[in-house]
Amino acid sequence: MSALNPRPKPFKSDIDDAGYVDIHFLCKYLRVNAIELFLQQEKFSRQDKEKLLLYSKKVAVSLFRDELDIEFLDDKDYVHLAQIEVTRLNLISSGRINEIKYTEDQLREYIQKELKALSLVDK
Repeated sequence: MSALNPRPKPFKSDIDDAGYVDIHFLCKYLRVNAIELFLQQEKFSRQDKEKLLLYSKKVAVSLFRDELDIEFLDDKDYVHLAQIEVTRLNLISSGRINEIKYTEDQLREYIQKELKALSLVDK
C-alpha cells in the first residue's frame, strides 16, 4: 500500500486506475478489508484516504468476486483458489487485517460512513 502512495486522483480516464490495484486484489481475491486497513494507517494522508474511499465507492461492484473470477482461479489461468484461501486465512489469523464481511450495498454504506468521518476530521 505504501508503494502506491500518494494515490492518483481517481477517474481521470474511463478505465480502472492502476493506483488502486492492491485494494482490488486484497478485497476481491483475498476477501479481506483492505479499505479498513488503509484507513488505519496514520502515515497516509487524509486526501489519500478520501481518494481511496471515493474510488472504492464508485467501483464497489468490482471489489467482489463473481463466478467468472472463480473460474480463473484454477491453477492454469491464475493461482489456485485453495492457495488464495490459505493466504487469506494467514492474513486474517495474523490479526493485522479483517475479513471483508460486507455485501456490495453494505460496503457502500461503510464507505459513506467513513467519508463522513473524514470530513469531520477537518472541522
